[in-house]
Amino acid sequence: MKVKLAIVLIGLSILFCLASVSPAGEKEERVIIKVEGLYCPFCAYGLEKHIKKIKGFKSIQINIKEGTAEIAFKSGTRVSKASILEAVENAGFELDGVTWIGKEPEK
Repeated sequence: MKVKLAIVLIGLSILFCLASVSPAGEKEERVIIKVEGLYCPFCAYGLEKHIKKIKGFKSIQINIKEGTAEIAFKSGTRVSKASILEAVENAGFELDGVTWIGKEPEK
């Protein structure tokens, strides 16, 4: 009985690991944006709320002290600079720069 349970648990672990791996060659798209006017936690929350609306959003890490945000998008998502600019402006800020990590932006 214990052997069968161990085999089942190992099998489930392998399936879980395989399901969590993205297809070959597909990595999440990441950008770092510089935002003018990002001074407090309320500012960060407002920016995050609008960035989350971009299609394919995965996560965001905001650094208030430096006025930057690192944004990750789901694998296979192509994000344009225009969509980031629109989200930042809708949040009431100015976009000072975008740095693409590993990929070029979609036009």
